[in-house]
Amino acid sequence: MAPPRLYFVAGEPSGDAHAAGVLTELLAQAPGLTAAGLGGPLLAQAGMELRADLATEAVMGIFPVIKAFPRLRRLFYGVLDELERTRPDALVLVDYPGFNLRLAAQAHRLGIPIIYYISPQVWAWAKGRIRKIAKTVDLMLPILPFEAEIFRIAGMRATYVGHPLLDALKKRPSDQSLRAELRALGGSPLIGIFPGSRRHVVESLLPTFLETVRVLRDHHGWKQMHGILALAQESHREILDATPHQGLPITTVVGQSTDVMAVMDLGLTTSGTTTLEITAHNKPFVLGYRVSPIFYGLGKLLISVPHIGLVNLVAGRGVVPEHVGVRSFAAAAASDLVRLHTDSAARQTQLDGLAEVNRKLDTPGAYARAAREILDFLALD
Repeated sequence: MAPPRLYFVAGEPSGDAHAAGVLTELLAQAPGLTAAGLGGPLLAQAGMELRADLATEAVMGIFPVIKAFPRLRRLFYGVLDELERTRPDALVLVDYPGFNLRLAAQAHRLGIPIIYYISPQVWAWAKGRIRKIAKTVDLMLPILPFEAEIFRIAGMRATYVGHPLLDALKKRPSDQSLRAELRALGGSPLIGIFPGSRRHVVESLLPTFLETVRVLRDHHGWKQMHGILALAQESHREILDATPHQGLPITTVVGQSTDVMAVMDLGLTTSGTTTLEITAHNKPFVLGYRVSPIFYGLGKLLISVPHIGLVNLVAGRGVVPEHVGVRSFAAAAASDLVRLHTDSAARQTQLDGLAEVNRKLDTPGAYARAAREILDFLALD
């Protein structure tokens, strides 16, 4: 039997990282395997022939996508041409649903087996699409514990392979000198602020997050507090420089969010994987997200889940306060942070909920499990 030939498509830095983790395990379990496709530098380092970098400058949101549409269209049809010409043993799609679900439909018509790792969250915003996806995706590998059953009900082969987060956090090096510097700030409390990794999200959230710090200082009397702003990229300093924050007790750290989580007393974050990372550090926090008026109206009509935070979705209830809207929610977020810091019962209730989520997500060997499922699928196909 010839070694498997796979074609990967991963968008965004997180997709690149997760795909690279799976490919590393695939090569360990099947050394002759080859891979090509779209992704980023981590997939290339893992051994994939990188056709184009789709991950480094990820395109999200309506207007950025419109601007990048000609490039994305060329990439899309370039992938289809290569799939038709090379006929890989499987197309492995990683997250990035706007691009990948359309690609799955087209690749299915070519007869290419399709594996989807990190399933699209259609159960949240488009449940009607699940049955359509079941007709095109041959194997779904979700990383959240409740997702597999949703897809199996639709008639799809789906296996929960575990979330790779806790594995990754255990391997991530810590900067003890930075942690000591942050503790030496002496803030009481120390508040970690995480405005996200995507530029447009940071631009939207950072003013409200900084206003929350101002409310805590001026209206709740937290004169000794100190905020630690964890920026994902150096370029995001431009956003901070353009946002009024003079006089606020803020220290900025770039690219070392987990070190901030380790030392902080409270957190204020956007939605996404960061909520699970803070959960793993067992620190109380509040979640905030801002959207345009158009998206807010559409979301109220289309979103079919009661929460947006992954930690609350995994818990199945509102463990972490969520503030979502088109205007500033600084006052409400500040009140929740005060409550979590001063009300021991409220604090403990949230910490108990976070511990429950950690137990559900503590699935060592997630990448290796995903690789094994892919190889078993190829052997049966």
